[in-house]
Amino acid sequence: MLKNYFKIALRTLIKNKTYALINILGLSVGITCASLILFYVEDELTYDQFHSQHDKIYRVIESDHSDPSDVQHYGQTSPAVPAAMKSDVPGVSDFTRVFQPGGHRDILWNGDKIQIRSYMIAESNFFDFFDFEFVAGDKGSALKDYNSIVLTESAARQFFGNENPIGKTMKWTSMNDVKVTGVLKEVPENSHLQFTVLFSMNSADQDRFNEYLNSWDNYGAFSYVMLESNVDAQSVAAKFPSLITTYDKRNTPEIRQLSLQNLGDIYLNSKDIQYGITDAYGNIFYIKLFMGIAVFIMIVVCINYINLSTAKSTQRAKEIGLRKVSGASKSQLISQFLIESIVLAFFSFLFSVLLIEILLPYFNEIAGKHFELNKENILNISLIIFCITLLLGTASGFYPALVLSKLQPVASLKGEVKSNSMNVRSSLVVVQFAISIVMLVGALVIYQQMQFIKNKELGFDQDNMLVIDINNRNVRKNFEAMKAELAQVLGVQKVATSSRVPGEWKGIRRVDFKSRQSAQDSVNTYFMCFDEQMLDTYGFELLEGTNFTGNKVTDSTKIILNEAAVKAMNLENPVGQSIYLSARNSGPMQIIGVVKDFHYQSLHNDIAPIALGYWANPVTVIDYFSLKINTTNFNETLAGLNAVHDKFDNSTAMEWHFLDNQINNFYVNDQRIGQLFGIGAVIMLIIAGFGLFGITSYMIDRRKKEIGVRKVLGSTGIQLVALLFKSYGKQVLIAFGVAAPFAYLFASEWSSLFTYKETISVVVFLIAGLVVMLFTFLTVSYRVINAARLNPVDVLKDE
Repeated sequence: MLKNYFKIALRTLIKNKTYALINILGLSVGITCASLILFYVEDELTYDQFHSQHDKIYRVIESDHSDPSDVQHYGQTSPAVPAAMKSDVPGVSDFTRVFQPGGHRDILWNGDKIQIRSYMIAESNFFDFFDFEFVAGDKGSALKDYNSIVLTESAARQFFGNENPIGKTMKWTSMNDVKVTGVLKEVPENSHLQFTVLFSMNSADQDRFNEYLNSWDNYGAFSYVMLESNVDAQSVAAKFPSLITTYDKRNTPEIRQLSLQNLGDIYLNSKDIQYGITDAYGNIFYIKLFMGIAVFIMIVVCINYINLSTAKSTQRAKEIGLRKVSGASKSQLISQFLIESIVLAFFSFLFSVLLIEILLPYFNEIAGKHFELNKENILNISLIIFCITLLLGTASGFYPALVLSKLQPVASLKGEVKSNSMNVRSSLVVVQFAISIVMLVGALVIYQQMQFIKNKELGFDQDNMLVIDINNRNVRKNFEAMKAELAQVLGVQKVATSSRVPGEWKGIRRVDFKSRQSAQDSVNTYFMCFDEQMLDTYGFELLEGTNFTGNKVTDSTKIILNEAAVKAMNLENPVGQSIYLSARNSGPMQIIGVVKDFHYQSLHNDIAPIALGYWANPVTVIDYFSLKINTTNFNETLAGLNAVHDKFDNSTAMEWHFLDNQINNFYVNDQRIGQLFGIGAVIMLIIAGFGLFGITSYMIDRRKKEIGVRKVLGSTGIQLVALLFKSYGKQVLIAFGVAAPFAYLFASEWSSLFTYKETISVVVFLIAGLVVMLFTFLTVSYRVINAARLNPVDVLKDE
């Protein structure tokens, strides 16, 4: 029986080639898109879950509640915190710590200065927590030896080529000589811990480092604890306030709080956590969005199949009547039509595998992933695609099978089939159009916001601004001399020095200011230090007061505030007033100016209070040169800058970038989402177009004689197009009314990710509606015009 069903299914598909082709193309595109989206979603949702003990590993989070209205959460802890947790808190079985001091490590290798930022310093039990795969070396002892280092395969090739690096010695700047004790496979992309070089903690200066490890006042440790099996994390965290009381003499449990974050939650739930070991965090809203797109695509694909299958029900009425008269039961008929659907889906599955292989590199480029089909994952990926195929095939075929199996034998054999499937098809077409309109509105809103970001005035000049990192003590010591020489390089117009720059991608120092030394309340602000050229180089607008004078002694106690800081501190006539650094014995800092608010972070964030101190200040040190340059002879300019850099820093390579490129990195994920959403909208329209083309073709085939009669009576092609388009035009209008509120909800939700955003315009909705209307008109017109060209004699000769 089953074999017979398959034979009938194949014969039916061969007989109805156009019908089969349309469905196969629609299903293939749907399966391909849904599969690619599922790869992305699965990768995002399974971050760090390849570690076998991920459910028991927790990151320690510190929170500063000194200002209840502005609580700060940190991914770093004091290094002594996890040790105290293990010794004093029941349920904590072990801990490990990771460090990234300085942000980079430098090495002179075969005459080349190499700078590595993807490095970490880890404790000896690091691999007891995290399951990174070893290619060479022993997992148990790799980091336990003094002065040891573990490399990934790419780092091993970079330094040693095809040689075996195990046992080889490397001399890194400002570190002891280290011996290679292990080589790892590349760190999986869905790991929040990313590195190519891993130093043992034993490689550091032990005397100084041991003192630091026992500190509750210093920070910089990324701390992870292992909980015992079946221990509740909340009950463990409830014991943490006693640790603050016991060990921290400067804070109370109300001010300094500790909490736990499961390893699997770090990637998607760290939006409000500062100073984490990585800035690569996901967004659960985007995950839900992609899942919604996948569901939408599958719905549209199913609608296509249902519409085409039910539309052809009259052509199969006599077949169904004969089968019922011959004794076929309802369940047998349903099984037959479901198998036809699944066979169709199977051919779509084969085609979609080919499509995925072709499209995967382009999808990776847009999504920022590195998925690939290889012998290690082809089975799992094929299983995922096959499950989607089976789901789509079954879901698509169930309703048509139910409808067709209900046809009455007598009426079927007489050709008197009456069904409400026309109303169902009309409703489903409306759903298709509505989904397409929602997707188009979403794509247009995202595009509009990206254009807004591109054209938004940030409050400073970012064009042709080249930023050079300061990575050497000698440079900091002699920065004024180096700055003077940089200014003499061909193409350099202005030079300034600062601790951070607008559009900063690293953590910006935060401090508390009090309006009076004896005041209890303080205002938490960001803090950057500038030299006297910084305001002019970036074109900041000084609203009142004066700039720094360049006198190190007098300017060290001066400060410039932005408008947000003045407002937060409730200062009237701020210039000339003094404010005080909370918990610091720095004396008063006099406000000498107020600068207009500028966007020193992304447009996702509101402009927060910031204080601008002089480079000689008690809070932070300089870290960058900012150069306004003429890019006409850029290569020559860059060579001159390198020469000056090497004169003052002979141990590290010059690290530089253009500021506008760095600012654009704030919105890489948003731009990717916009691209994917736009592509999804186009694909949705294409899939809907397949179905619309098939339905229109079927309707025209049924109405050929009517079209012939109308032509004989004088109807023009335009009149025929208008006649058949009329019903679809109404469906588009209904779909627009249905889609508009849902599209607005999505647009509002997405726009809420930005503090500064473009107003959602009604024009966006009108454009989306017109695009769908035009697309429908072109699809219908193509088939109607072809039908209208037929000779009425050929159509009517059988009457």
